[in-house]
Amino acid sequence: MLPQPARRPSAAERARTLLEFASSVVLDVRGADLAARPGLPPLAACAPRPDGTVALLVGRESALHRITALAREPLAAALDCVDVAPVAVPHRVRGRLAVRGLLSRSPGEHPAALFPHHHGHDGVLLRLVPEHLALDDLWGSECCVDPAEVAAASSDPVAAEEAGLLQHLAAAHAEQLLLLGASALDLPDGPPRNWPAGEHPHAVRPIALDRHGLRLRLLGPHSVLDARFDFPRPISHPAELPEAMHRLFLPTLAR
Repeated sequence: MLPQPARRPSAAERARTLLEFASSVVLDVRGADLAARPGLPPLAACAPRPDGTVALLVGRESALHRITALAREPLAAALDCVDVAPVAVPHRVRGRLAVRGLLSRSPGEHPAALFPHHHGHDGVLLRLVPEHLALDDLWGSECCVDPAEVAAASSDPVAAEEAGLLQHLAAAHAEQLLLLGASALDLPDGPPRNWPAGEHPHAVRPIALDRHGLRLRLLGPHSVLDARFDFPRPISHPAELPEAMHRLFLPTLAR
């Protein structure tokens, strides 16, 4: 095993970030007639609210809208949020957040305030009151994340910039990534047990970036290994990223 990073985001922060920036969000209603909506369960856009509920934007013509419009009481529903790495790597799914709760309409609100990048006339708002959240991501599994803590948490400040930055690193800095990734194997007691001695990575891909640091995936002929590299201190704004990344890659630039 590689040494564990000194800092890590809380489960509530990770869940909040995944809610806001998931690659895909699937909403399903327990007991709904699947014949009325063949194929995959319907996709939705979601946005956490300050009161702990989750706003969901669904198509006006969707079965979800029709089901909730006809319901006299809130419906038991499940939200499946999936986080996928923005660069091509083995095991590309980085995390999943499963949310169970009660779903109802959210009348009198306009979607534009919560979803400025969506066309308001194409969707309607629903409201999910979370009762149970389960998180499984690159940091580990949390079977029960407190909905109140998620509501109070802030999403990671670099999440909106992450995809573009990781894609840039993968496309323009492959050599520096390889050097930085290989340095994770240079441990006093030798490489980690799940990495064969004497084996060198043939490629290193950036798979996650947050306010605490960068995570790389080392790809060898027979092995795959993740390595974390902490920033000197956590950053609070995307404007601090260039300096933090420069300091992280400084040892590779000297080679």
